[in-house]
Amino acid sequence: MMRLAVTGVVAAALAAMLSACVSADVEDPVERAVAGAALGTALGTGLGATFAINPAIGTVIGAESGAALGAAVGVMTMPPTPSYRPIAVPAEAVIPDFYDAWPPGYHSPPLNPETQSPHAG
Repeated sequence: MMRLAVTGVVAAALAAMLSACVSADVEDPVERAVAGAALGTALGTGLGATFAINPAIGTVIGAESGAALGAAVGVMTMPPTPSYRPIAVPAEAVIPDFYDAWPPGYHSPPLNPETQSPHAG
């Protein structure tokens, strides 16, 4: 019985490593479902073999239910698509000469001749 539990844990670790390496687009629901099903199958197999009275039957039931639950969780946890337009970044400074002097109300620290002005160039 312990051998099946260890096999399930090793299978879960391998599935986690494979799904992390293979998945290129985490926002694709199909890839998330496949990765979730693989992780759910591995986890369900390990849990079914560990906690069932008959480890062989527990492995089969755990694999089937884990795959279905893992695929559902993989799709449900997908981030929502953005609902806003991209913000265009201007090529030039919006406020010219803004960083050329100390801000109003600020001045260089007293008794520190090494302090450079904000516009060091």
